[in-house]
Amino acid sequence: MHGWVTIAKWEFIRSKQRFDRKSLLLLFILLILLTAASYAAVRTGLNMNNDIYQVAVTDPDLVSIIETDQRFEVRIVDKYTARNIGDKADVVIIGTNVYGSGTRKSAAAIEALKIALKNYRESVLISFNDINNTHPVWLTIHYLERQENFQVLRTDSGTPATSEGSGTPGSNQDEISALEREEADADETVPTTITDLQPKSNGKLFNEQEFATPTTFNPPIPFTSILYSFIFVFPIYFISQFYSSSIMDERTNRKCQLVLVAPLRGMDIVIGKTVPYLLVTMGILGVVTLFIKGLPLDLEMLKNSILILAVLFPIVLLFFALSFFSAILSRSFKELTFATVFLTVIVSGYLFFPAVFANVHVVSSISPMTLIVHLIEENTIELNEYIFSTLPFYFVAVSVYVFGTYIFREEDLFTQKPITEKILDCIELYLIGPFGSVFLLSIILIPFVFMAQLMLIVMLFNLPFPFSVFTMIFLSALIEEIVKSIGIFTLMKKGLVPMNFKSAVMLAVFAGAGFFVGEKLLLIITLAPIATSVFGLVMNMGALLLIPLIIHIAGVMIISLGLYNRGVKYYIPLVVLAGIIHSLYNIFILRGVLFG
Repeated sequence: MHGWVTIAKWEFIRSKQRFDRKSLLLLFILLILLTAASYAAVRTGLNMNNDIYQVAVTDPDLVSIIETDQRFEVRIVDKYTARNIGDKADVVIIGTNVYGSGTRKSAAAIEALKIALKNYRESVLISFNDINNTHPVWLTIHYLERQENFQVLRTDSGTPATSEGSGTPGSNQDEISALEREEADADETVPTTITDLQPKSNGKLFNEQEFATPTTFNPPIPFTSILYSFIFVFPIYFISQFYSSSIMDERTNRKCQLVLVAPLRGMDIVIGKTVPYLLVTMGILGVVTLFIKGLPLDLEMLKNSILILAVLFPIVLLFFALSFFSAILSRSFKELTFATVFLTVIVSGYLFFPAVFANVHVVSSISPMTLIVHLIEENTIELNEYIFSTLPFYFVAVSVYVFGTYIFREEDLFTQKPITEKILDCIELYLIGPFGSVFLLSIILIPFVFMAQLMLIVMLFNLPFPFSVFTMIFLSALIEEIVKSIGIFTLMKKGLVPMNFKSAVMLAVFAGAGFFVGEKLLLIITLAPIATSVFGLVMNMGALLLIPLIIHIAGVMIISLGLYNRGVKYYIPLVVLAGIIHSLYNIFILRGVLFG
C-alpha cells in the first residue's frame, strides 16, 4: 500500500475522533434549529422595517389596506386631530387626500404608501384568478444575449475596434425581428390563471419569467454569478479551515514528529493529509451542483454537471494549497487566522469581481466562476476558455504544494522562524536541489505573476483611462522584477554563491532569460481571450523578442549588481528602480495607445 493512502486513512480517522457523539449531536440539533429559524423567518416575513412609518387616517376602512405593508403603523383619528397632528405622523390621510409633514422621512413614507396600495390592488385582482379579464395586457418575455465590446484600441478610421464575436449595431434589432417572426408563427397559449405567470422550472436555481403582466414583470436578478460564487465557494472555505487547523494542531502539539520519523516521503505525507478533505469537498460541491442543476436526466446534463465540477476542482486545489502553506508558515493559530483570511479575501476577489461582469464584459473570463455561470445557463464552454481561466489555478496550487513540501521538515515545522525566512527556506531548498536553478525558478514562479496581473486587471480596468493602464504597467513591472530577482536575493543572502561580479552577471542573465521563455510560453497558451485589449497588450508586449529579452535581463541585472555592490539590505530600493526602468520601456511601447 502506498504511504499516502495510509496517511489519508489516519487523517480521516483522526478527523472523526475530533468530534465525539455529544458534539455531533449538538451540531445536528443546531443545524435543525437554524433550518427551522430560517424557515420561520421566510414564512413570517421577518424583517427590521416593521412600523417605521407612522400613518394617521380618518377612514377606518383604510387601516386593513395600509397594514398589509408591515412598514406602516396606522392609527385612526378624527378630522380635527388629523389637521393638527403636526410632526407626530409621517403621513396623514383625510378622506381621499394624502398629506406629508415635509420631512425626508415623510417623502419616503409617501413613496412606500404608493407601492403598498399598488401591491394591494394587484393582490385583489389576482384573487379572482381570471387573468384574462383582470389583466388584459400580458407579456411574453425573451432574454437576449448582450453583445460584448471590449476594445479600447481604435482603428485607423477612428472608430472603436470590436473584439471577435461582437455584433454590428443592428444585430440586436435583427434578433428582435427574428423573435417576432418566430412568435407570430408559433401557437402561443394565452395564460388563464396566475400560476401561468410564475417562472417555470428549467433546472436553474434562479428561474426566469416566461410570461408576465406589466405589474408582475420582474427583471432578472442582477449579478447572479455572485450568488452562485458564494454558494460554491463557502463550502470550500469552510472545509479548508478544518484542513489548515488540522496541520497547525499537529505542529503546535508536535504530533507531526511521529509522522516525520516514519519511512515516508514528505510528498506522501502531504498528499495523504490532503486527499480526505479534497474528497469531502468535491462531494459537497457535487451535492450543491445537483441542488442547482437538478438530477441529470440525459447525457448532456450529466456532461454539464461534470464540467462544473471540473471547473471547481482547481479552485478547491488552490484554496487547499494556500491553507496548507499558511499552516506551515504561521507560528500560531493567531497568525494562521490572519494568513488564511488575507489569502482567502484575495482569491475570493479574484473569483467574484470578474464574475460580476459575466455576459457583459470579456474581463469576466478571468474568473472560473464565469464558466460556471455559463454552464448553469445551459451554455457550453470552449477548451481555450477553460485553459485560460483554470490553468493559473493549477500552476499556482501545484507550485505552492511543492514549495510547502520542501519545508515540511522539523527545522521549519517546529521553529519560530518568521514567515519571510520560511519562504526563503523554500527557495533555498529548491535552488540547492538537483534540478534547482534561477532559470527554472523564474519559469516556475511565472503563474504567480500571471495571476497577480490578472487580479490587477480586475481591480484597475474600471478606473479612468489612461490612469488604469499606467498603474497596471508599473505594478506589473514591479511584480516581475521581484519574481526574477528573488532567487538571486536568496542565493546571496544565504551565501550559496560566491559574491563576485561574474556570478552576479551570470545569475541575472539566467533569471531574465528563464522569465522571458516561460512568459512567452504561458501567454501563447492562455492570453487569447483578452489579447485584443490594452491590458492584454501590457501583459504581452507584442511580437518583439530580442528587445523584451534584453529588458528582462537588464532589469534583473540592476538588482543583481546592486546586491553585489551594496548588499542585500538594498533589495527593495533596487527592485523599485528596476521596476521604474521596466515601466518606462512598457510606456514607450504603448505610447501610441496612451498618447493617441
